[in-house]
Order: sequence, then C-alpha cells, then structure tokens
Amino acid sequence: MGDSVATTAGSHSDSIAKGSMLKGAMLLVAAFLANTLQSAFARAVGSAMDALMFTWLTFLLALILLVPVLMARGGRDLPTGTLHLHLLRAGTGMGGFLLFMTAAKLVNLVNANVLLNTTPLFIPLLAWLVLKQRIPRKLWIALAVGFSGMVIVVKPSASVLNQPGDLLGLAAGLICAVEFLTVKGLNRTESPLTQLWYFLTVGTAIASVAMVGHFHAISLAQGLLVLASATCLLSFQFLLIKAYSFADPSSIGAFQYSSVIFAGLIGWIWFQQIPTLSVVVGTLFICLGGVLSILRQAPPPQTLPLQPTTTTP
Repeated sequence: MGDSVATTAGSHSDSIAKGSMLKGAMLLVAAFLANTLQSAFARAVGSAMDALMFTWLTFLLALILLVPVLMARGGRDLPTGTLHLHLLRAGTGMGGFLLFMTAAKLVNLVNANVLLNTTPLFIPLLAWLVLKQRIPRKLWIALAVGFSGMVIVVKPSASVLNQPGDLLGLAAGLICAVEFLTVKGLNRTESPLTQLWYFLTVGTAIASVAMVGHFHAISLAQGLLVLASATCLLSFQFLLIKAYSFADPSSIGAFQYSSVIFAGLIGWIWFQQIPTLSVVVGTLFICLGGVLSILRQAPPPQTLPLQPTTTTP
C-alpha cells in the first residue's frame, strides 16, 4: 500500500509539473505574439513617423499606463539598490527596441523577427567573452547551426550596406542578449514592477533627449497604432514574467520562436509579404540552433534523495 501511495503522489506531482509547463508555454507564446504585433504596428504607421518617434511614444505611453498600477501599490516598487543595472538594462532595452522597430520598417516582418530571435545564440557567446564561462562542444555545434542560418538570411555582401534592415535586426538580437543577461542579475533582488518602472522611465528619458528637435504632430490613426504598441509592450513584459513563474526558461524558452510563425502570418495577411526560400531555410536553421542552445544551457535536473517507504500496518 505504501508503494501505491508513493506512486500516486509521484504521478500527481508530475501532472502538476506538466500543467505548470503548459501554462508557462501558453503565456510565452502570448508574450511573443504581443512582441510581434509591435513590429507590425511600427510598419503600419508608415514613413510619416520614423522609428525613433515611434519608440519614444511607445515607451512614454507604456509608462503612463503603468503609473496608476504603481500608485495603487503605494509606490513600494520604486526603491532600488541596483540603479546601475537598471540603467544598463534600460539603455540596451530601448536601443534594441529602436533597432527592431527600424528593421521592421525596412525589411519584411519574418526577417526582422527571426534576426531578433538570434538572442539565445548571442547569450552564451557574451557569457564566454565577458564572464569567461566555458562553452561545451555540443553548445558550439548549436551555435554554428544557428549562425549558419543567420548567414543564409542576411547574405552578407557589399550590397547589404545599401539595405541595412537585416543588419539592424541582427544588431537588435545582440543588444537584447546584453539586456537579457542584465535582467538575470536584476531578478535576484528586484521585483518585476520595479524592473519595468526603471526600464520605461530611463528608456523614455533617453528617447526624449534623442527626440529634441524632431517632435511633430501625428494623426489620430497613428496615435492609436502607437497606443496599441505601448499596450503590447506592457503585455509582453508581464506575460514573459508570468510565463517564467510557471516554468524555467530552459524548459519553455524554445516557444519564443512562435513569433516567427506570427510574423509570417501577419506579414502575409496584412502586408502581402511572402518570404523567399532562402529566408525560410535560414529561419529553420536559426530556430534549430536557438532551440538547441537553450536546451544545452539548461541546468542539470536535480536528483531528489530517496525517501524511506513507510508501510501502513
């Protein structure tokens, strides 16, 4: 009877773990849908508003939407002891967002999103270069697969400088890798709302300085698109945080590549964009390399000590 009770308890724990992983995966997919929609809104605004003004307004409106939440909590999320990390995260986050929005205006949505999703490939390389962490041979193979796909998509040549959209998308992926490593440090002491407050406040301040002399009136339709982008920015951050509260990033991180599917569908239906065969092949390599790199970086499973079986008399 004791063995059957232990087996039942184990099965119950497994079902809870699977349920949590499913919730985390679904929330992560929803998060990257919101992230993809931001690039679609940037493209839909058109050439009447450049990427810098779009970025500034998105951050500003997202900050305005966040303020009532912080006020309702009595401002207890505002104190911090790691301002330097917040500044680094906000600077890289705003820079990555600006590059991503610029790329979305210059190339099709699939290119912009798949190159942004090279972030999992850059993270171990940055950890190797900056933190001197060793990269296992299997992870090097995963990185090689992913970066070969990047070469297929970007097709580096002298002509790529005349159409820098792909390079800007790739730069966004690199900068967001720095941001992600900074967030890992912030997660040790800072709440999600604290991180979001400083991210939006500092990002808005940086963009405001860059906007000096570039302000101009916008139409109601453009304003609504930017408001939708700001809502998506907040949704992406909250859904991402919530997803990782249910499951470890190494377990569900691969679901971030759902954004490539969303980008393909939105680009096809909304903007009549059809990716070329080379982009499709390169995308598959980048996704495969990214998924493998996430799996290779997963921490080894912890082995629970064996508990003595209690026999019921």
